[in-house]
Amino acid sequence: MKSIDFDIIDAQIHQPAPGVSFGEDLPEDVKLAINVELAREAMDSVGVDATLVVAALPYIDACVTRYPDRFIGVETFMLGGDELARAVERARGDRRLAAGRLLVTDFRTTELSESFRSGAMDAGFEAAARVGLPLFLSTHGQAAAMQPIIERHPDLTIIIDHVGLSQHPVSPSRDDPWDRLEGLLSLGAFDNVAVKLCGVPLLSGEAYPFADVWRNLDPVISAFGPERLMWASDYTRLRMAQAGGPMRNRGCLYSESRDMLLYSDEIDRDAKAAIFGGTVKRLLGWPLRAG
Repeated sequence: MKSIDFDIIDAQIHQPAPGVSFGEDLPEDVKLAINVELAREAMDSVGVDATLVVAALPYIDACVTRYPDRFIGVETFMLGGDELARAVERARGDRRLAAGRLLVTDFRTTELSESFRSGAMDAGFEAAARVGLPLFLSTHGQAAAMQPIIERHPDLTIIIDHVGLSQHPVSPSRDDPWDRLEGLLSLGAFDNVAVKLCGVPLLSGEAYPFADVWRNLDPVISAFGPERLMWASDYTRLRMAQAGGPMRNRGCLYSESRDMLLYSDEIDRDAKAAIFGGTVKRLLGWPLRAG
């Protein structure tokens, strides 16, 4: 690929922080501003045009206020029942937000959360379908359990986080990190379901360019098509993780997460244009345009 003629949008980062403490006397708004600049500088260093920020609202607000064309927020809802429904309705009218996020699985155990199993999240799904708020779902290997929700709300845009799999260092490591992939692939038949290709280097047993992941990524691309896939680095988590292959004390690099797909010969230019921005713009209605 000789040149990049499309937007590069990162579909997930969290709030970064400097390697040393701010100290107790620094005002909170200054801390937020510094952390915004850390994210912006990281994006600039690897050629990322814009990003979805999965963080608390104060940080999202700081990002969108400083760089409205480069950041948009995804709010994680930690509520249930009517409170969750009201939060979803509020989020739909919030210019700082493009989507919401539900933790349907406990990342520490990779088991379905009590809130999901008890039906406490149902009102949130219903509200999101009613007001048209896309939802990211963190399934951590339990993607197949989302099928009843998907069937109940065929007009609700649902994006499955992290390739539908549990990933270290946040979740317990697995002998085969792809062992629950079939559960994700079973959702490919539903047109309202998309997938976030997030943290892919952490699913590899090799060093960059993580070539061993393609035997599992190819079925994902076949099941969903590039138009329902979006790239995400999750670089704020990759910083905590050792890369595959020769183990290194430094974490996986932001650039490696991008370049393993961007410069791969496994997918063509049009697929890359969708995965690196087209899908985000179409599904979330974010009007960023190249140039």
